[in-house]
Amino acid sequence: MLAFGTQREALGGDRLRTVIDSVFSSPDYRWQEAIDPFAPLRRAWQWLGEWIQSLRAEAPSLYWLLIGTLVLVLLGIFGHAIWVMYRTVRRDAAAGPAAITSSVVVRDAAWYAREAERLAAAGHFVEAIQADFVRLLLELDARRLVRFHPSRTPNEYAREPSLSAGARRDLADLVRRLYAYAFARVPCGSDELRDWRARAATDRYARA
Repeated sequence: MLAFGTQREALGGDRLRTVIDSVFSSPDYRWQEAIDPFAPLRRAWQWLGEWIQSLRAEAPSLYWLLIGTLVLVLLGIFGHAIWVMYRTVRRDAAAGPAAITSSVVVRDAAWYAREAERLAAAGHFVEAIQADFVRLLLELDARRLVRFHPSRTPNEYAREPSLSAGARRDLADLVRRLYAYAFARVPCGSDELRDWRARAATDRYARA
């Protein structure tokens, strides 16, 4: 009986070890040390701190010389940054007005007239009509017949009280043509552009 019990205990121990081995061999129990990419940097920083502290204790004069040198280097970097910023601001302030003036395109009536010519020469007749309409509005604004503003719709200009009744009718007809070409996709070619320009003459809308 004793031998049988001992054998049973041995078999039970073998089963337990088998179960434990199977559990710890699963992927969840695969232990591995995490890799820290910043560990060398931290060790170097820690070593530097310890070296400076040891230098302070063993050679105070050398320690303060090192601190003074680091402070001078830091002040030099800071001073250089201020100097570069000052030079940049001073150069921009000196060249700013001229640079801005040269880079800004004055989009007056003459500019839109040239743009309409350029678009027409390239075969973009609808875009040429749109540019020419803005040219007309700016010229009428210069004569104080309309009040031009980019947020206003074309239809609003046709109701300007400063225009005569006939001028308002003509401008409303011009706006309908503009909408037909730009939004209704009515065909527009060189003949239509020529007719548009005849109807978009500024003197046509001057006070009677």
